[in-house]
Amino acid sequence: MDKIKTPFLDTIYHLRTIEQVILYDKLITISETEETEAVLFLETEYEKEILEYPGTAPDFNAEAALWAAKTVYLATQLLLHREHKRDDLNILLPDYAEIQDASAIISADLCLRFLPQIVGEIKRLDPEDLIIEILEKHLIQFHYSAIGSELDIENVSFEIIEANDCLLQLYIDRVVQRKSIKWAQPDFIKKQLEIGFGDYQKLFWSQL
Repeated sequence: MDKIKTPFLDTIYHLRTIEQVILYDKLITISETEETEAVLFLETEYEKEILEYPGTAPDFNAEAALWAAKTVYLATQLLLHREHKRDDLNILLPDYAEIQDASAIISADLCLRFLPQIVGEIKRLDPEDLIIEILEKHLIQFHYSAIGSELDIENVSFEIIEANDCLLQLYIDRVVQRKSIKWAQPDFIKKQLEIGFGDYQKLFWSQL
């Protein structure tokens, strides 16, 4: 008996465990069973990660985690399959339609943190690719996952980040970990870094 193929689930599993993606020879639709199993897997991954988070982490957001997983999966598959028009891409890669809060941002980050690398690869193959604008719009909305990238951050909002202590500390920690001068420039982030470093800023980050 042939094994049931689960391309979406396999891709998300590989992405989370060995940080690699699987490319298929055709764009394959995602079954409801795969969606359910992927959410269960991502919830387990979330529970593991939050053990090391500062303070109290928000609850897992299944809708945000699944949206991000599907976005990353389809973005990787579209590296090979470029026959789609702009309207098709908007359907395949829709905006996140639910409430965006700390729970959604952190849950989506399980997979969305890999999206900047995928966007970079698409730009390398075709800087004019229509998919780039769509994916970068998603990253602007979920910019915690884009820290360290070359994304234009002039108009990003920090209201949701500021409203949750756990997410705020995770955000600042990632800026520092990735030593991203660009992402340290917004006034809100500068202030948080000054609070965190105090008189020891040059010791921890001499280039800043």
